[in-house]
Amino acid sequence: MAGLFGRGVLVNWGGVQAASEADYNAWHSLEHMPERLSVPGFRRGRRCEAVTGTPESLRYFMMYEADDPQVFVSAPYLARLNDPTPWTRRILSVYIAPSRTVCEVVASTGHGTGGWLATLQFGQGASALPGEDWLVSRMREVVGLPGILGAHVLRGDARLGQQPTAEKAFRESGGEPDRTVALALLIDGMNRARTQAALDGAMGALTDAQRRCAVATLYYTQHVLADADVAPEAQ
Repeated sequence: MAGLFGRGVLVNWGGVQAASEADYNAWHSLEHMPERLSVPGFRRGRRCEAVTGTPESLRYFMMYEADDPQVFVSAPYLARLNDPTPWTRRILSVYIAPSRTVCEVVASTGHGTGGWLATLQFGQGASALPGEDWLVSRMREVVGLPGILGAHVLRGDARLGQQPTAEKAFRESGGEPDRTVALALLIDGMNRARTQAALDGAMGALTDAQRRCAVATLYYTQHVLADADVAPEAQ
Protein backbone atom coordinates (compact mmCIF):
# COMPACT_ATOMS: atom_id res chain seq x y z
CA MET A 1 0.00 0.00 0.00
CA ALA A 2 1.12 3.55 -0.61
CA GLY A 3 1.94 5.82 2.28
CA LEU A 4 3.59 9.19 2.70
CA PHE A 5 5.20 10.87 -0.32
CA GLY A 6 8.92 10.42 0.36
CA ARG A 7 11.23 9.58 3.25
CA GLY A 8 11.39 13.01 4.87
CA VAL A 9 8.69 14.82 6.86
CA LEU A 10 8.62 18.20 8.60
CA VAL A 11 6.08 18.19 11.44
CA ASN A 12 4.75 21.18 13.36
CA TRP A 13 2.41 21.32 16.33
CA GLY A 14 1.41 24.68 17.80
CA GLY A 15 -1.08 27.46 18.12
CA VAL A 16 -1.64 31.01 17.02
CA GLN A 17 -3.06 34.01 18.83
CA ALA A 18 -6.87 33.98 18.53
CA ALA A 19 -7.09 37.41 16.88
CA SER A 20 -4.86 36.18 14.03
CA GLU A 21 -6.41 32.77 13.44
CA ALA A 22 -8.30 33.62 10.24
CA ASP A 23 -5.23 35.39 8.89
CA TYR A 24 -3.12 32.36 9.76
CA ASN A 25 -5.37 29.92 7.90
CA ALA A 26 -5.47 32.13 4.79
CA TRP A 27 -1.68 32.57 4.88
CA HIS A 28 -0.97 28.85 5.27
CA SER A 29 -3.31 27.81 2.44
CA LEU A 30 -2.77 30.64 -0.03
CA GLU A 31 0.90 31.52 0.44
CA HIS A 32 2.84 29.16 2.66
CA MET A 33 1.97 25.75 1.23
CA PRO A 34 2.22 26.87 -2.42
CA GLU A 35 5.55 28.55 -1.67
CA ARG A 36 6.97 25.50 0.09
CA LEU A 37 5.76 23.08 -2.58
CA SER A 38 7.61 25.07 -5.20
CA VAL A 39 10.90 24.12 -3.49
CA PRO A 40 12.58 21.12 -5.17
CA GLY A 41 11.96 17.92 -3.22
CA PHE A 42 8.76 19.03 -1.45
CA ARG A 43 5.89 16.66 -2.27
CA ARG A 44 2.80 17.39 -0.17
CA GLY A 45 1.60 19.70 2.61
CA ARG A 46 -1.22 19.35 5.11
CA ARG A 47 -2.86 21.48 7.82
CA CYS A 48 -5.17 20.10 10.50
CA GLU A 49 -7.15 21.71 13.33
CA ALA A 50 -7.70 20.05 16.69
CA VAL A 51 -11.07 19.14 18.13
CA THR A 52 -12.74 21.37 20.71
CA GLY A 53 -11.12 21.12 24.14
CA THR A 54 -7.55 20.69 22.88
CA PRO A 55 -4.99 23.04 24.48
CA GLU A 56 -4.23 26.11 22.38
CA SER A 57 -0.59 25.02 22.22
CA LEU A 58 -1.69 22.03 20.09
CA ARG A 59 -4.49 23.67 18.10
CA TYR A 60 -2.85 23.14 14.70
CA PHE A 61 -0.81 20.36 13.16
CA MET A 62 1.09 21.10 9.95
CA MET A 63 3.31 18.75 7.99
CA TYR A 64 5.30 18.63 4.78
CA GLU A 65 6.36 15.46 3.02
CA ALA A 66 9.58 15.49 1.00
CA ASP A 67 11.82 13.17 -0.97
CA ASP A 68 14.17 12.83 2.01
CA PRO A 69 15.10 14.73 5.22
CA GLN A 70 17.96 16.58 3.49
CA VAL A 71 15.39 18.57 1.48
CA PHE A 72 14.72 20.52 4.69
CA VAL A 73 18.31 21.74 4.87
CA SER A 74 18.80 22.23 1.12
CA ALA A 75 20.06 25.53 -0.26
CA PRO A 76 16.76 26.42 -2.02
CA TYR A 77 14.77 25.81 1.15
CA LEU A 78 17.18 27.71 3.41
CA ALA A 79 16.99 30.63 0.99
CA ARG A 80 13.22 30.73 1.60
CA LEU A 81 13.69 30.50 5.36
CA ASN A 82 16.04 33.47 5.31
CA ASP A 83 13.81 35.65 3.14
CA PRO A 84 10.34 35.47 4.70
CA THR A 85 7.55 37.47 3.10
CA PRO A 86 5.83 40.24 5.09
CA TRP A 87 2.82 37.95 5.56
CA THR A 88 5.07 35.19 6.88
CA ARG A 89 6.78 37.56 9.34
CA ARG A 90 3.41 38.69 10.66
CA ILE A 91 2.09 35.18 11.15
CA LEU A 92 5.21 33.67 12.69
CA SER A 93 5.29 36.50 15.22
CA VAL A 94 1.95 35.38 16.70
CA TYR A 95 2.75 31.67 17.05
CA ILE A 96 2.06 29.96 20.38
CA ALA A 97 4.28 27.10 21.61
CA PRO A 98 6.01 26.42 18.27
CA SER A 99 7.15 22.87 17.57
CA ARG A 100 9.20 22.04 14.48
CA THR A 101 11.00 18.77 13.76
CA VAL A 102 12.62 17.30 10.68
CA CYS A 103 11.84 13.57 10.67
CA GLU A 104 12.78 10.45 8.80
CA VAL A 105 9.94 8.14 7.84
CA VAL A 106 10.56 4.87 9.67
CA ALA A 107 7.51 3.16 8.16
CA SER A 108 4.38 4.29 6.32
CA THR A 109 1.39 2.61 4.75
CA GLY A 110 -2.05 3.67 3.64
CA HIS A 111 -4.61 4.68 1.03
CA GLY A 112 -4.06 8.44 0.89
CA THR A 113 -4.98 11.11 3.43
CA GLY A 114 -8.00 10.94 5.70
CA GLY A 115 -10.45 13.55 6.84
CA TRP A 116 -9.26 12.90 10.39
CA LEU A 117 -5.74 12.57 11.77
CA ALA A 118 -4.58 11.36 15.17
CA THR A 119 -1.06 12.14 16.36
CA LEU A 120 0.88 10.49 19.16
CA GLN A 121 4.12 12.37 19.85
CA PHE A 122 7.04 11.84 22.22
CA GLY A 123 9.30 14.81 22.86
CA GLN A 124 13.07 14.83 22.73
CA GLY A 125 14.44 13.96 26.17
CA ALA A 126 11.36 11.95 27.20
CA SER A 127 12.19 9.61 30.05
CA ALA A 128 10.37 6.62 28.56
CA LEU A 129 10.06 6.07 24.82
CA PRO A 130 8.49 3.11 23.04
CA GLY A 131 10.79 1.28 20.68
CA GLU A 132 10.58 1.95 16.96
CA ASP A 133 9.79 -1.70 16.34
CA TRP A 134 6.86 -1.44 18.75
CA LEU A 135 5.53 1.62 16.95
CA VAL A 136 5.85 -0.09 13.57
CA SER A 137 4.02 -3.14 14.93
CA ARG A 138 1.29 -0.87 16.26
CA MET A 139 1.13 0.90 12.89
CA ARG A 140 0.47 -2.43 11.16
CA GLU A 141 -2.27 -3.28 13.64
CA VAL A 142 -3.89 0.13 13.27
CA VAL A 143 -4.22 -0.02 9.47
CA GLY A 144 -6.28 -3.17 9.82
CA LEU A 145 -8.93 -1.43 11.94
CA PRO A 146 -12.27 -0.38 10.43
CA GLY A 147 -12.30 3.21 9.19
CA ILE A 148 -8.50 3.63 9.25
CA LEU A 149 -6.84 4.69 5.99
CA GLY A 150 -3.18 4.73 6.96
CA ALA A 151 -0.55 5.07 9.65
CA HIS A 152 2.99 6.40 9.74
CA VAL A 153 5.95 6.20 12.13
CA LEU A 154 8.40 9.12 12.23
CA ARG A 155 11.81 9.49 13.87
CA GLY A 156 12.71 13.08 14.75
CA ASP A 157 16.17 14.61 14.44
CA ALA A 158 16.79 17.32 17.05
CA ARG A 159 19.78 18.69 15.13
CA LEU A 160 18.63 18.73 11.53
CA GLY A 161 16.86 21.89 10.45
CA GLN A 162 17.64 23.93 13.55
CA GLN A 163 19.73 26.60 11.83
CA PRO A 164 19.24 30.16 13.15
CA THR A 165 17.23 31.35 10.14
CA ALA A 166 15.20 34.54 9.81
CA GLU A 167 11.96 32.56 10.06
CA LYS A 168 13.12 30.86 13.25
CA ALA A 169 13.80 34.27 14.82
CA PHE A 170 10.26 35.45 14.07
CA ARG A 171 8.75 32.14 15.21
CA GLU A 172 10.58 32.31 18.55
CA SER A 173 10.01 36.04 19.05
CA GLY A 174 7.33 35.30 21.67
CA GLY A 175 10.02 33.85 23.91
CA GLU A 176 9.27 30.16 23.32
CA PRO A 177 11.98 28.17 21.50
CA ASP A 178 11.01 25.51 18.97
CA ARG A 179 10.24 22.16 20.55
CA THR A 180 11.25 18.94 18.80
CA VAL A 181 9.92 15.40 18.94
CA ALA A 182 11.82 12.13 19.11
CA LEU A 183 9.13 9.80 17.76
CA ALA A 184 5.61 10.14 16.42
CA LEU A 185 2.80 7.91 15.22
CA LEU A 186 0.29 9.45 12.79
CA ILE A 187 -3.06 7.77 12.04
CA ASP A 188 -5.27 8.72 9.06
CA GLY A 189 -8.95 7.93 9.50
CA MET A 190 -12.30 8.30 7.75
CA ASN A 191 -14.27 9.63 10.71
CA ARG A 192 -13.82 10.98 14.20
CA ALA A 193 -14.98 7.96 16.17
CA ARG A 194 -12.81 5.42 14.35
CA THR A 195 -9.73 7.63 14.43
CA GLN A 196 -10.18 8.39 18.14
CA ALA A 197 -10.60 4.68 18.87
CA ALA A 198 -7.35 3.86 17.06
CA LEU A 199 -5.54 6.59 19.02
CA ASP A 200 -7.00 5.36 22.30
CA GLY A 201 -5.87 1.85 21.47
CA ALA A 202 -2.31 3.01 20.81
CA MET A 203 -2.26 4.94 24.08
CA GLY A 204 -3.67 1.98 25.96
CA ALA A 205 -0.91 -0.31 24.69
CA LEU A 206 1.84 1.91 26.16
CA THR A 207 3.37 1.33 29.56
CA ASP A 208 2.39 3.76 32.32
CA ALA A 209 5.77 5.48 32.04
CA GLN A 210 5.49 5.84 28.27
CA ARG A 211 1.92 7.12 28.54
CA ARG A 212 3.06 9.92 30.84
CA CYS A 213 5.53 11.04 28.15
CA ALA A 214 3.07 10.81 25.25
CA VAL A 215 0.96 13.62 23.83
CA ALA A 216 -2.12 12.32 22.00
CA THR A 217 -4.20 14.70 19.87
CA LEU A 218 -7.10 14.35 17.45
CA TYR A 219 -7.39 16.63 14.41
CA TYR A 220 -9.62 17.10 11.40
CA THR A 221 -7.97 17.89 8.09
CA GLN A 222 -8.45 21.43 6.77
CA HIS A 223 -6.31 21.46 3.64
CA VAL A 224 -4.02 19.14 1.69
CA LEU A 225 -1.90 20.39 -1.20
CA ALA A 226 0.51 18.38 -3.37
CA ASP A 227 3.35 19.59 -5.56
CA ALA A 228 1.28 18.74 -8.65
CA ASP A 229 -1.38 21.21 -7.43
CA VAL A 230 0.98 24.17 -7.50
CA ALA A 231 0.56 26.28 -10.63
CA PRO A 232 3.65 26.31 -12.91
CA GLU A 233 3.97 30.10 -12.56
CA ALA A 234 4.43 29.67 -8.79
CA GLN A 235 7.30 27.23 -9.27
